[in-house]
Amino acid sequence: MNDDGMDYGQDDQPTGVSGPLPDDAGRDADEPRSSRGGSSGGGRGRRGSGGSGRSGGASRRPSMPGGGSAAMQKPAVRIGLIVAGVIVLIIVLTLVIQGCRRSQLEDSYKSYMGDVTTIVTNSAKEGDSLQQVLQNQSGAPAPELQVKVRELSTQAQGLVGQAEGLAPPDSLSAPNQSLVTALQYRVTGLKALADSLPSVVDSKNRAYASATVASAMQRFLASDVIYQDSFVGPAKRALADADVTGVQVPDRQFFLGGIRADQASPTGAGQLIPGLQRTGGSALSGTDTTATSGALHGTGITSVQALPQGIDLTAGSTTEVQASDQLQWQVTIQNSGDATESNVVVRVTFAGSASAKDAQTQEKSIPSIAAGADQSVSFPGPRSPTFGDSSVLKVEVVPVPGETRTENNRAEYPVKIVF
Repeated sequence: MNDDGMDYGQDDQPTGVSGPLPDDAGRDADEPRSSRGGSSGGGRGRRGSGGSGRSGGASRRPSMPGGGSAAMQKPAVRIGLIVAGVIVLIIVLTLVIQGCRRSQLEDSYKSYMGDVTTIVTNSAKEGDSLQQVLQNQSGAPAPELQVKVRELSTQAQGLVGQAEGLAPPDSLSAPNQSLVTALQYRVTGLKALADSLPSVVDSKNRAYASATVASAMQRFLASDVIYQDSFVGPAKRALADADVTGVQVPDRQFFLGGIRADQASPTGAGQLIPGLQRTGGSALSGTDTTATSGALHGTGITSVQALPQGIDLTAGSTTEVQASDQLQWQVTIQNSGDATESNVVVRVTFAGSASAKDAQTQEKSIPSIAAGADQSVSFPGPRSPTFGDSSVLKVEVVPVPGETRTENNRAEYPVKIVF
């Protein structure tokens, strides 16, 4: 305590003075600020650095308004946002490019199958034209028949060239080559048939004539099998693997196939010989049918029923038929001419998968049908059908000698056999 009665602490600050002294009070000008507020005890002056109060000489840095804006000003954040934007842009561009490529792929399949459909449809029409030639309703001589078949072979060769010029998608390259091969078989068969026609027409040996025609027809049947097994099947699998929908593979366009498949056998081909050997509308030796000179000749399909239920089948519309070991197809034929017809041949073919090699063909002959009369003939149902699947029953009446209109001689009846 000093003489004036005031008690000073270690820092010479009067204890009786209220309020803090200036920071520089009692401190030499060159004394570091950090040396003050040491371990002096009992002084109630300025708090030391270890106190809980705010340091008299320290001040907080003011915070910037909007912390996000401050973060945005950092270079690392800006770079991160740029990188993220680039990644999003790359993803969007990738998706766009993939979408364009996908669209191009689907378009390539559609375009290719459209071209194939045109080719095989025209080829099937050539097959129908060949049947007209072989029926020889006008009784044309062998040289004229030969010219017509050679014209068909030239057209068939043109379709081969079209198939070779197609640009299929990569997955359809092998099937396309099979398509070309199938069409080439048709050309080969037509040329062989044209070359053999004079000897067939002039032959008195029915067995020879039948075997010769069957040999050419076997090329057509082989063509249909190659088309079905080596083009249609692989093409459908390729479309499925590529997940392409809405593109149809033409799988029912045959040159021979189905109801005419038996023409590849001597027995079936033998049915064509009377027409080929017909002259002036009448058949030559070897035929079992006769034609009345000047008479109108014609036959047609009146109805087709599934027995024993008696269900009428409708051409072009699917009919459900109950499975039964007694299932039969009853075909009713009408003689629409004005002369009695003998030995009218009726064929039925049941095809569960439209495949020529799997078709079940049966043939029966109606001994006689009077003019204007109807006759029915029945055939056993299919062997081991696939239940619930769409199938087709093809019915054909072989034109009789002198018959010129044959549009009602053939029909197809979609059926579905169910339990």
